[in-house]
Amino acid sequence: MGREASPVIVGALQCQKNSFLKEFKSVVVRCEEEKPEQPKQGGKKKSKQDGVAAQLKYAVELHDTILFPEGGGQPSDQGYIIDKDGKSHFVGHVKRDKLRALHLVDEPVEPGTAVTLQVDWKRRLDHMQQHTGQHLLSAVLDKYGLNTLSWSMGDMVNYIEIPRALSEEELAKISDEVNERIIEAIQISVETPGNDDVKQDKIPDDYDVDKGILRVIKIGELDQNPCCGTHLQSTAQILSIALLHQTSVRGTNSRLHFIAGDRVRQYTVQNHRILKQCSNDLSCQFDELADKISQLNNNYRKASKKEASWKEEVAKYQALEMIVQLESKDMAYLYRADAGLDYLTNIFKTVSKEQRDGQTIVLLSGEGKEGGSIIINSSTAEKTADIAKHLQTLVSGLKGGGKAKWQGKISSYQKGELEAALEYLESFSS
Repeated sequence: MGREASPVIVGALQCQKNSFLKEFKSVVVRCEEEKPEQPKQGGKKKSKQDGVAAQLKYAVELHDTILFPEGGGQPSDQGYIIDKDGKSHFVGHVKRDKLRALHLVDEPVEPGTAVTLQVDWKRRLDHMQQHTGQHLLSAVLDKYGLNTLSWSMGDMVNYIEIPRALSEEELAKISDEVNERIIEAIQISVETPGNDDVKQDKIPDDYDVDKGILRVIKIGELDQNPCCGTHLQSTAQILSIALLHQTSVRGTNSRLHFIAGDRVRQYTVQNHRILKQCSNDLSCQFDELADKISQLNNNYRKASKKEASWKEEVAKYQALEMIVQLESKDMAYLYRADAGLDYLTNIFKTVSKEQRDGQTIVLLSGEGKEGGSIIINSSTAEKTADIAKHLQTLVSGLKGGGKAKWQGKISSYQKGELEAALEYLESFSS
């Protein structure tokens, strides 16, 4: 069946005209098999949403839609396409292909079919609270001469990248001002002036400006910025913005992390539970947690210092034992289940100084699934390589490298592997 009407282009979609529509009737224009995108070599780690998209098989294009395609730093909507037979097709991702919005589903829907769309409203509202919250926060930061260089919406915490870090005083002042603007319930509107009147520095390269529509999001007289995303109707609907921590990136740039909307409540509840659990575990009140943790840190540092001292003392004795072995043998080995590479290295530095030509030392640690470390040192690279190669046939998780000194790591010991390795070393040293 052929298409019944030309699809509405991205920029004039119903989801962009009225972001509060939760249900909408439309018609399928075309349905094409969608080949999953192959991950790029050396590219950034795929997101959960990318994973959803990669599993779906059909791209459905509608005459119009209330499901927003990804763009402007905002993830795409999710929802359902309900066909004439009442069958629901889950839309896990809406992809923007230049001026087209493609709904990715796992089964084909016949072109010409009249359908009903339903948006995942909870997800949409959350995205609007974060995105509109970002616009408001950026507008206030502009007053301090801090342009928004980029922004990212996370699963819980978002960030805005700005040219420098804020002082504690600035952070408090901006936080107060942003939330005051929320209480004022400033009207938010969408305008579509002529494309020549809109700054185009943030428009994607593959968006055809001549054929497309550029939208400007206005927050009263406070701010106006080009944006393709879905937005709230009033700053009051943001509910709240919480400014969190800052991290330094790229020279003097700083990422200001924040949450908005209902995420503030969720974040508060989650962290309250964590604090409550910590206070129970540490047998103290909430207001005593900072002092209690500081005290534990001090005690830990003291204990670690004492442990390091004892380790050094024990390492000396074990090094001496190996040196004594080398007085009568050409090979000495040491195994400790609880030792790390630092401990083995400490012993190696002492024993290797007393090692004579033709002698070999092996230091091995770890056990079970936690694996361990190994150091092999012989007078010749060939001898070291032979021992390492034989041990690798006995311990499947052993990997490493080197010449006369060979250092490796065991990812894990499978059943019987540690025993086989120790039996080999014992026979080799006898």
